[in-house]
Amino acid sequence: MASCKLGHIYIVHTVLAKPAKDKFAICVCVADGYFIWINTKAAPHGRDQIPIAAGCHELVTHDSHIDLSKIFRHPEWELEQAKEFPCISEDLCKTIIDRVAVGLDVLPQRHAEIIVENLAKLL
Repeated sequence: MASCKLGHIYIVHTVLAKPAKDKFAICVCVADGYFIWINTKAAPHGRDQIPIAAGCHELVTHDSHIDLSKIFRHPEWELEQAKEFPCISEDLCKTIIDRVAVGLDVLPQRHAEIIVENLAKLL
């Protein structure tokens, strides 16, 4: 894969997960290669998580959570093997932006600003 597209979801087999496994990753900044993950379960700390319903995207077949507690940069070799899927919906994009806008507990402010600035381009 030459480059990622803003708002698109990728299935990335990553060593950033322990153990290494496939993760659903939403591209939130093409220039810096930033992604946020969709997890089946909320992170154990429970902070900066957005519950999402099954069916909000073709890949999301179970109620899940978007983890806004951290941003990930996947190694280039992982992205080269990743599978691209369509962009998130406008509603999901707004949900992410709105959640970030009310304030996050864990994610650094500069990362929060990057997410909002970039996803706003999709609206």
